[in-house]
Amino acid sequence: MVKIKNSLIVILIITAILMLVVYITGGGELVIKGLNISMNTAIRTLPMLFVSFIVIGQIQVLLSKEVLDQWVQKFSGIKGIIVSAIAGGLFPGGPYVYYPFISSFVEKELPFYIFISFIFGKHVYDFTRIPMEASLVEPKIALIRNLITIPIPIIIGMLAKRFYDKNTMDISFIRAGGKNGSNDNNP
Repeated sequence: MVKIKNSLIVILIITAILMLVVYITGGGELVIKGLNISMNTAIRTLPMLFVSFIVIGQIQVLLSKEVLDQWVQKFSGIKGIIVSAIAGGLFPGGPYVYYPFISSFVEKELPFYIFISFIFGKHVYDFTRIPMEASLVEPKIALIRNLITIPIPIIIGMLAKRFYDKNTMDISFIRAGGKNGSNDNNP
């Protein structure tokens, strides 16, 4: 029997509610229009998604538990936090690329502070966004925003190290829809 993840059930409920609201608002024609938009978006993003999962698989093969253990030993503490934050900022793609990538580290017992530094680095730095930000807003404002936010992933990583130093990424809220030791009823 195939088990359905809780996150999928939540998304399906939200989808049903939204489709009902669209139907009430504009009828079946509007629902079909929304489904067409969804299909076009899926068709445009499918090649990127497929290639992203190939990249993720190759990176997982290259970054074995042994390689990550050596890296974490070499870059532990503040060095690890800074390197992880910068790596997050340099990591290409959107959430559909980097969330599956970092979720693969659960089995590799990556320290939580490295994980959280990577996530904050990706969201705060995201170096691929700088040219667009500079051209659409203004270079001076983009520079100021980037300079002001430099310490945020590092501070968050240091706080995570301080409070969760002995923890790895095997934390229940990271394993969305997975089993954890505190509740065996979760699928």
